[in-house]
Amino acid sequence: MGIYTSRVLNEIGVQGTPSHYLKDLEVLVELLKKDFPSLDLSLFTSKIFPEAKKGITEKKKESKLRMGVEDLKKHISSLNVTEQVTKQVVAWLGRNKVFTFIAAVQPGLEAKHFGQTQDGNWRVSSVPPGSRLSVYDTLIDVLEGGKNHPVKGLSGKDLTALIQKKGDGRLPQLRVYRKTASKRQMYEALRLPPPSIKMTLWDMDLCLLKVHTGGHTNLKLQALSKEVTEAYCYLMDIMIEKKLTTGVVTFSDKKVAKAIESQYGGEDLVRPLVFHALRRHWMQLDRSLDLQDAINKARSFVENDLYVKGAYPEWRNRNDEEFKKKPMPNSKEWHMAQVSKEFEAKTKQKVKPEELILFDDGERNICQAQRQGVVGVWVNEETGFTVQDWEEAMNEAWTAYLKKSQK
Repeated sequence: MGIYTSRVLNEIGVQGTPSHYLKDLEVLVELLKKDFPSLDLSLFTSKIFPEAKKGITEKKKESKLRMGVEDLKKHISSLNVTEQVTKQVVAWLGRNKVFTFIAAVQPGLEAKHFGQTQDGNWRVSSVPPGSRLSVYDTLIDVLEGGKNHPVKGLSGKDLTALIQKKGDGRLPQLRVYRKTASKRQMYEALRLPPPSIKMTLWDMDLCLLKVHTGGHTNLKLQALSKEVTEAYCYLMDIMIEKKLTTGVVTFSDKKVAKAIESQYGGEDLVRPLVFHALRRHWMQLDRSLDLQDAINKARSFVENDLYVKGAYPEWRNRNDEEFKKKPMPNSKEWHMAQVSKEFEAKTKQKVKPEELILFDDGERNICQAQRQGVVGVWVNEETGFTVQDWEEAMNEAWTAYLKKSQK
Protein backbone atom coordinates (compact mmCIF):
# COMPACT_ATOMS: atom_id res chain seq x y z
CA MET A 1 0.00 0.00 0.00
CA GLY A 2 1.65 3.21 -0.92
CA ILE A 3 2.35 6.11 -3.19
CA TYR A 4 5.48 7.12 -4.97
CA THR A 5 6.06 10.48 -6.59
CA SER A 6 9.11 10.58 -8.80
CA ARG A 7 10.39 12.08 -11.99
CA VAL A 8 9.63 8.75 -13.65
CA LEU A 9 6.17 8.05 -12.22
CA ASN A 10 3.82 11.01 -12.51
CA GLU A 11 0.79 9.43 -10.97
CA ILE A 12 -0.03 7.79 -7.71
CA GLY A 13 0.17 4.03 -7.93
CA VAL A 14 -1.80 2.21 -5.29
CA GLN A 15 -2.10 -1.30 -3.97
CA GLY A 16 -4.77 -1.73 -1.33
CA THR A 17 -8.22 -0.45 -0.43
CA PRO A 18 -9.67 3.01 -1.20
CA SER A 19 -9.22 3.95 2.46
CA HIS A 20 -5.50 3.21 2.19
CA TYR A 21 -5.35 5.35 -0.93
CA LEU A 22 -7.09 8.20 0.89
CA LYS A 23 -4.64 7.97 3.80
CA ASP A 24 -1.74 8.13 1.34
CA LEU A 25 -3.15 11.17 -0.43
CA GLU A 26 -3.75 12.93 2.89
CA VAL A 27 -0.11 12.33 3.81
CA LEU A 28 1.06 13.77 0.48
CA VAL A 29 -1.04 16.92 0.91
CA GLU A 30 0.19 17.36 4.50
CA LEU A 31 3.78 17.17 3.27
CA LEU A 32 3.06 19.77 0.59
CA LYS A 33 1.42 22.08 3.14
CA LYS A 34 4.45 21.76 5.40
CA ASP A 35 7.00 22.53 2.68
CA PHE A 36 4.82 25.19 0.97
CA PRO A 37 2.78 26.94 3.73
CA SER A 38 1.60 29.67 1.33
CA LEU A 39 -0.22 27.15 -0.88
CA ASP A 40 -4.00 27.06 -0.55
CA LEU A 41 -4.85 23.38 -0.55
CA SER A 42 -8.18 23.81 1.23
CA LEU A 43 -10.00 22.21 -1.71
CA PHE A 44 -8.67 18.85 -0.53
CA THR A 45 -9.67 19.20 3.11
CA SER A 46 -12.99 20.94 2.42
CA LYS A 47 -14.27 18.96 -0.56
CA ILE A 48 -12.15 16.12 -2.00
CA PHE A 49 -11.37 14.25 1.24
CA PRO A 50 -14.89 14.50 2.76
CA GLU A 51 -16.49 13.33 -0.51
CA ALA A 52 -14.00 10.46 -0.73
CA LYS A 53 -14.69 9.39 2.85
CA LYS A 54 -18.42 9.53 2.18
CA GLY A 55 -17.96 7.40 -0.94
CA ILE A 56 -15.92 4.84 1.02
CA THR A 57 -18.51 4.75 3.83
CA GLU A 58 -21.28 4.14 1.31
CA LYS A 59 -19.08 1.50 -0.33
CA LYS A 60 -19.12 3.23 -3.69
CA LYS A 61 -16.45 1.86 -5.96
CA GLU A 62 -16.13 5.12 -7.87
CA SER A 63 -15.58 8.26 -5.84
CA LYS A 64 -13.70 11.54 -6.07
CA LEU A 65 -10.63 9.69 -4.91
CA ARG A 66 -8.81 9.09 -8.17
CA MET A 67 -6.61 12.16 -8.07
CA GLY A 68 -3.03 11.47 -9.03
CA VAL A 69 0.01 13.69 -9.03
CA GLU A 70 -0.84 15.07 -12.48
CA ASP A 71 -4.20 16.31 -11.11
CA LEU A 72 -2.37 17.83 -8.16
CA LYS A 73 -0.08 19.69 -10.56
CA LYS A 74 -3.08 21.02 -12.51
CA HIS A 75 -4.78 22.15 -9.32
CA ILE A 76 -1.64 23.89 -8.07
CA SER A 77 -1.22 25.61 -11.44
CA SER A 78 -4.74 27.05 -11.10
CA LEU A 79 -4.04 28.58 -7.67
CA ASN A 80 -3.20 32.23 -7.28
CA VAL A 81 0.53 31.67 -6.91
CA THR A 82 3.51 32.75 -8.95
CA GLU A 83 4.80 30.66 -11.81
CA GLN A 84 8.05 30.19 -9.89
CA VAL A 85 6.23 28.65 -6.90
CA THR A 86 4.29 26.37 -9.23
CA LYS A 87 7.55 25.19 -10.80
CA GLN A 88 9.02 24.58 -7.34
CA VAL A 89 6.03 22.47 -6.31
CA VAL A 90 6.10 20.43 -9.52
CA ALA A 91 9.84 19.90 -9.00
CA TRP A 92 9.10 18.81 -5.42
CA LEU A 93 6.61 16.25 -6.69
CA GLY A 94 9.23 14.96 -9.11
CA ARG A 95 12.00 14.86 -6.53
CA ASN A 96 10.35 13.34 -3.48
CA LYS A 97 9.38 9.76 -2.91
CA VAL A 98 6.60 9.20 -0.41
CA PHE A 99 5.62 5.72 0.68
CA THR A 100 3.17 4.68 3.37
CA PHE A 101 3.12 1.17 4.75
CA ILE A 102 2.07 -0.92 7.71
CA ALA A 103 4.71 -2.62 9.86
CA ALA A 104 4.31 -5.05 12.74
CA VAL A 105 5.52 -3.82 16.13
CA GLN A 106 8.59 -5.70 17.35
CA PRO A 107 9.03 -6.72 20.99
CA GLY A 108 11.06 -4.04 22.76
CA LEU A 109 10.02 -1.18 20.46
CA GLU A 110 9.27 1.93 22.53
CA ALA A 111 9.35 5.74 22.48
CA LYS A 112 13.15 5.84 22.81
CA HIS A 113 13.36 4.64 19.19
CA PHE A 114 11.48 7.78 18.08
CA GLY A 115 12.10 11.51 18.38
CA GLN A 116 9.26 14.02 18.72
CA THR A 117 9.32 17.02 16.38
CA GLN A 118 8.13 20.52 17.29
CA ASP A 119 4.76 19.90 15.65
CA GLY A 120 4.20 16.79 17.78
CA ASN A 121 5.00 14.10 15.18
CA TRP A 122 7.08 11.07 16.09
CA ARG A 123 9.99 10.31 13.73
CA VAL A 124 12.14 7.20 13.86
CA SER A 125 15.52 8.09 15.38
CA SER A 126 17.05 4.65 15.96
CA VAL A 127 16.18 1.34 14.35
CA PRO A 128 16.01 -1.94 16.31
CA PRO A 129 17.77 -4.88 14.59
CA GLY A 130 15.59 -6.46 11.92
CA SER A 131 12.94 -3.73 12.02
CA ARG A 132 11.35 -2.59 8.77
CA LEU A 133 11.49 0.97 10.09
CA SER A 134 14.14 3.45 8.94
CA VAL A 135 15.31 6.93 9.91
CA TYR A 136 13.30 8.29 6.96
CA ASP A 137 10.03 7.26 8.63
CA THR A 138 7.37 9.19 10.56
CA LEU A 139 4.75 7.37 12.61
CA ILE A 140 1.14 8.18 11.59
CA ASP A 141 -0.92 5.95 13.87
CA VAL A 142 -1.03 2.66 15.74
CA LEU A 143 -3.49 -0.04 14.66
CA GLU A 144 -4.72 -1.89 17.74
CA GLY A 145 -7.98 -3.57 18.66
CA GLY A 146 -9.46 -2.85 15.24
CA LYS A 147 -8.97 0.89 15.70
CA ASN A 148 -6.54 3.52 14.41
CA HIS A 149 -4.89 5.49 17.21
CA PRO A 150 -3.25 8.75 15.99
CA VAL A 151 0.05 9.38 17.76
CA LYS A 152 0.67 13.04 16.98
CA GLY A 153 1.01 14.95 20.26
CA LEU A 154 1.21 11.87 22.48
CA SER A 155 3.73 11.82 25.33
CA GLY A 156 6.59 9.33 25.19
CA LYS A 157 5.04 7.33 28.02
CA ASP A 158 1.67 7.10 26.26
CA LEU A 159 3.31 6.17 22.94
CA THR A 160 5.27 3.33 24.58
CA ALA A 161 2.14 2.04 26.33
CA LEU A 162 0.21 2.09 23.05
CA ILE A 163 2.77 0.27 20.91
CA GLN A 164 3.42 -2.34 23.61
CA LYS A 165 -0.27 -3.03 24.24
CA LYS A 166 -1.18 -6.61 23.38
CA GLY A 167 -4.63 -7.31 22.00
CA ASP A 168 -5.49 -11.02 21.74
CA GLY A 169 -1.92 -11.71 22.81
CA ARG A 170 -0.46 -9.92 19.78
CA LEU A 171 1.38 -6.62 19.49
CA PRO A 172 -0.29 -3.88 17.39
CA GLN A 173 0.81 -2.56 13.99
CA LEU A 174 2.22 0.80 12.97
CA ARG A 175 1.19 2.91 10.01
CA VAL A 176 4.24 4.78 8.83
CA TYR A 177 5.08 7.19 6.03
CA ARG A 178 8.53 7.27 4.52
CA LYS A 179 9.88 10.28 2.68
CA THR A 180 13.17 9.90 0.83
CA ALA A 181 14.96 12.34 -1.44
CA SER A 182 15.98 9.81 -4.10
CA LYS A 183 15.28 6.31 -5.32
CA ARG A 184 18.72 5.20 -4.07
CA GLN A 185 17.80 6.47 -0.60
CA MET A 186 14.51 4.58 -0.82
CA TYR A 187 16.40 1.33 -1.40
CA GLU A 188 18.96 2.19 1.30
CA ALA A 189 16.07 2.30 3.79
CA LEU A 190 15.34 -1.41 3.19
CA ARG A 191 16.65 -4.04 5.57
CA LEU A 192 19.68 -6.10 4.61
CA PRO A 193 20.04 -9.80 5.49
CA PRO A 194 20.77 -10.69 9.14
CA PRO A 195 24.25 -11.90 10.19
CA SER A 196 23.02 -15.52 9.91
CA ILE A 197 22.76 -15.25 6.10
CA LYS A 198 26.00 -15.94 4.26
CA MET A 199 24.82 -15.75 0.65
CA THR A 200 21.86 -14.33 -1.30
CA LEU A 201 21.08 -16.01 -4.62
CA TRP A 202 18.91 -15.16 -7.61
CA ASP A 203 17.61 -17.15 -10.56
CA MET A 204 18.16 -15.45 -13.93
CA ASP A 205 15.20 -15.77 -16.36
CA LEU A 206 11.98 -14.07 -15.17
CA CYS A 207 13.67 -13.27 -11.87
CA LEU A 208 16.62 -10.87 -11.96
CA LEU A 209 15.84 -10.64 -15.68
CA LYS A 210 12.29 -9.61 -16.67
CA VAL A 211 12.31 -11.77 -19.84
CA HIS A 212 13.01 -15.43 -20.59
CA THR A 213 16.04 -16.16 -22.77
CA GLY A 214 15.32 -19.88 -23.01
CA GLY A 215 18.66 -20.38 -21.26
CA HIS A 216 20.74 -19.21 -24.22
CA THR A 217 20.85 -16.29 -26.63
CA ASN A 218 22.56 -14.72 -29.62
CA LEU A 219 21.30 -11.25 -28.68
CA LYS A 220 23.67 -8.43 -27.82
CA LEU A 221 24.04 -8.67 -24.05
CA GLN A 222 24.38 -4.93 -23.56
CA ALA A 223 20.85 -4.50 -24.94
CA LEU A 224 19.50 -7.54 -23.05
CA SER A 225 20.89 -6.16 -19.78
CA LYS A 226 18.29 -3.37 -19.92
CA GLU A 227 15.77 -6.05 -18.94
CA VAL A 228 17.46 -6.62 -15.56
CA THR A 229 15.05 -5.43 -12.87
CA GLU A 230 15.47 -2.12 -11.10
CA ALA A 231 15.24 -3.78 -7.67
CA TYR A 232 18.10 -6.15 -8.49
CA CYS A 233 20.39 -3.33 -9.69
CA TYR A 234 19.77 -1.08 -6.68
CA LEU A 235 20.05 -3.86 -4.11
CA MET A 236 23.16 -5.33 -5.73
CA ASP A 237 24.74 -1.86 -5.63
CA ILE A 238 24.03 -1.63 -1.89
CA MET A 239 25.12 -5.21 -1.15
CA ILE A 240 28.38 -4.74 -3.03
CA GLU A 241 29.00 -1.59 -1.01
CA LYS A 242 28.31 -3.50 2.24
CA LYS A 243 30.47 -6.44 1.08
CA LEU A 244 27.61 -8.95 1.28
CA THR A 245 27.91 -12.15 -0.75
CA THR A 246 25.61 -12.71 -3.74
CA GLY A 247 25.24 -15.15 -6.60
CA VAL A 248 23.15 -16.47 -9.49
CA VAL A 249 21.91 -20.06 -9.85
CA THR A 250 20.24 -20.81 -13.16
CA PHE A 251 19.18 -23.58 -15.54
CA SER A 252 20.90 -21.60 -18.30
CA ASP A 253 23.78 -23.84 -19.38
CA LYS A 254 26.82 -23.03 -21.51
CA LYS A 255 27.14 -26.69 -22.51
CA VAL A 256 23.62 -26.58 -23.94
CA ALA A 257 24.38 -23.29 -25.67
CA LYS A 258 27.49 -24.80 -27.25
CA ALA A 259 25.60 -27.92 -28.34
CA ILE A 260 22.98 -25.90 -30.24
CA GLU A 261 25.56 -23.36 -31.46
CA SER A 262 24.13 -20.46 -29.47
CA GLN A 263 26.60 -17.76 -28.50
CA TYR A 264 25.77 -17.24 -24.82
CA GLY A 265 24.60 -19.56 -22.04
CA GLY A 266 25.30 -20.30 -18.38
CA GLU A 267 28.12 -18.31 -16.81
CA ASP A 268 29.04 -16.89 -20.23
CA LEU A 269 25.60 -15.28 -20.27
CA VAL A 270 25.13 -14.36 -16.59
CA ARG A 271 28.41 -12.57 -15.89
CA PRO A 272 28.32 -10.19 -18.91
CA LEU A 273 24.62 -9.57 -18.28
CA VAL A 274 25.22 -8.47 -14.68
CA PHE A 275 28.33 -6.56 -15.75
CA HIS A 276 26.43 -4.42 -18.28
CA ALA A 277 23.46 -3.89 -15.93
CA LEU A 278 25.65 -2.67 -13.04
CA ARG A 279 27.93 -0.57 -15.23
CA ARG A 280 24.90 1.24 -16.68
CA HIS A 281 23.27 1.57 -13.25
CA TRP A 282 26.35 3.21 -11.73
CA MET A 283 26.74 5.57 -14.68
CA GLN A 284 23.09 6.66 -14.37
CA LEU A 285 23.37 7.17 -10.60
CA ASP A 286 26.55 9.23 -10.82
CA ARG A 287 26.90 11.30 -13.98
CA SER A 288 30.39 12.37 -12.91
CA LEU A 289 31.61 8.76 -12.81
CA ASP A 290 34.21 8.04 -15.46
CA LEU A 291 33.17 5.31 -17.92
CA GLN A 292 36.39 3.35 -17.41
CA ASP A 293 35.96 3.47 -13.62
CA ALA A 294 32.44 2.07 -13.95
CA ILE A 295 33.70 -0.67 -16.29
CA ASN A 296 36.55 -1.61 -13.93
CA LYS A 297 34.27 -1.69 -10.88
CA ALA A 298 31.63 -3.86 -12.58
CA ARG A 299 34.22 -6.19 -14.15
CA SER A 300 36.04 -6.69 -10.85
CA PHE A 301 32.80 -7.64 -9.13
CA VAL A 302 31.48 -10.14 -11.71
CA GLU A 303 34.88 -11.78 -12.17
CA ASN A 304 35.94 -12.01 -8.52
CA ASP A 305 32.93 -11.73 -6.21
CA LEU A 306 29.81 -12.96 -8.01
CA TYR A 307 29.12 -16.67 -7.49
CA VAL A 308 27.49 -18.23 -10.57
CA LYS A 309 26.40 -21.77 -11.35
CA GLY A 310 24.44 -22.62 -14.49
CA ALA A 311 23.32 -26.10 -15.49
CA TYR A 312 20.20 -27.59 -17.09
CA PRO A 313 19.42 -30.84 -15.19
CA GLU A 314 17.46 -32.59 -17.94
CA TRP A 315 20.20 -32.09 -20.54
CA ARG A 316 23.06 -32.88 -18.14
CA ASN A 317 21.42 -36.12 -16.96
CA ARG A 318 21.04 -37.23 -20.57
CA ASN A 319 24.35 -36.10 -22.02
CA ASP A 320 26.88 -35.61 -19.23
CA GLU A 321 28.66 -38.76 -17.97
CA GLU A 322 29.05 -37.22 -14.52
CA PHE A 323 25.27 -37.30 -13.95
CA LYS A 324 24.24 -40.56 -15.65
CA LYS A 325 24.86 -42.62 -12.50
CA LYS A 326 23.77 -39.97 -10.01
CA PRO A 327 21.33 -37.62 -11.76
CA MET A 328 21.25 -33.90 -11.00
CA PRO A 329 18.03 -33.03 -9.10
CA ASN A 330 15.49 -31.13 -11.20
CA SER A 331 15.73 -28.17 -8.82
CA LYS A 332 18.38 -25.71 -7.61
CA GLU A 333 19.70 -28.12 -4.95
CA TRP A 334 22.86 -29.02 -6.91
CA HIS A 335 23.44 -25.40 -7.99
CA MET A 336 23.25 -24.10 -4.42
CA ALA A 337 25.58 -26.85 -3.23
CA GLN A 338 28.15 -25.89 -5.86
CA VAL A 339 28.22 -22.17 -5.03
CA SER A 340 28.32 -23.10 -1.31
CA LYS A 341 31.42 -25.23 -1.96
CA GLU A 342 33.06 -22.37 -3.86
CA PHE A 343 32.25 -19.99 -0.99
CA GLU A 344 33.68 -22.46 1.54
CA ALA A 345 36.88 -22.89 -0.50
CA LYS A 346 37.31 -19.12 -0.73
CA THR A 347 36.38 -18.11 2.83
CA LYS A 348 37.00 -21.32 4.84
CA GLN A 349 33.44 -20.95 6.18
CA LYS A 350 30.92 -23.79 6.02
CA VAL A 351 27.51 -22.90 4.57
CA LYS A 352 24.29 -24.47 5.85
CA PRO A 353 21.07 -24.34 3.79
CA GLU A 354 19.43 -22.04 6.37
CA GLU A 355 22.25 -19.56 5.72
CA LEU A 356 21.09 -19.05 2.11
CA ILE A 357 18.37 -16.90 0.53
CA LEU A 358 17.00 -17.90 -2.89
CA PHE A 359 14.78 -15.85 -5.20
CA ASP A 360 13.30 -17.92 -8.04
CA ASP A 361 10.24 -17.87 -10.32
CA GLY A 362 10.09 -21.68 -10.27
CA GLU A 363 7.68 -22.92 -7.60
CA ARG A 364 9.29 -26.37 -7.56
CA ASN A 365 12.73 -24.82 -7.04
CA ILE A 366 11.45 -22.77 -4.10
CA CYS A 367 9.57 -25.69 -2.51
CA GLN A 368 12.66 -27.94 -2.70
CA ALA A 369 14.87 -25.16 -1.30
CA GLN A 370 12.48 -24.52 1.59
CA ARG A 371 12.45 -28.24 2.44
CA GLN A 372 16.23 -27.99 2.86
CA GLY A 373 15.85 -25.00 5.19
CA VAL A 374 16.75 -22.27 2.65
CA VAL A 375 14.91 -18.93 2.90
CA GLY A 376 13.12 -19.30 -0.43
CA VAL A 377 10.91 -16.64 -2.01
CA TRP A 378 8.84 -17.24 -5.13
CA VAL A 379 9.11 -14.40 -7.68
CA ASN A 380 6.16 -13.60 -9.95
CA GLU A 381 7.29 -14.23 -13.53
CA GLU A 382 5.09 -11.35 -14.74
CA THR A 383 7.06 -8.76 -12.76
CA GLY A 384 10.46 -10.26 -12.11
CA PHE A 385 12.24 -9.56 -8.82
CA THR A 386 10.69 -6.68 -6.83
CA VAL A 387 11.03 -4.84 -3.53
CA GLN A 388 8.07 -6.86 -2.21
CA ASP A 389 10.04 -10.10 -2.82
CA TRP A 390 12.96 -8.63 -0.92
CA GLU A 391 10.77 -7.60 2.02
CA GLU A 392 9.28 -11.10 2.20
CA ALA A 393 12.74 -12.65 2.38
CA MET A 394 13.90 -10.16 5.02
CA ASN A 395 10.80 -10.83 7.14
CA GLU A 396 11.48 -14.56 7.12
CA ALA A 397 15.25 -14.30 7.61
CA TRP A 398 15.10 -11.75 10.42
CA THR A 399 12.24 -13.53 12.22
CA ALA A 400 14.26 -16.75 12.27
CA TYR A 401 17.43 -14.94 13.35
CA LEU A 402 15.81 -12.99 16.21
CA LYS A 403 13.93 -16.06 17.41
CA LYS A 404 17.14 -18.09 17.54
CA SER A 405 19.15 -15.31 19.23
CA GLN A 406 16.54 -14.97 21.99
CA LYS A 407 16.90 -18.62 23.04
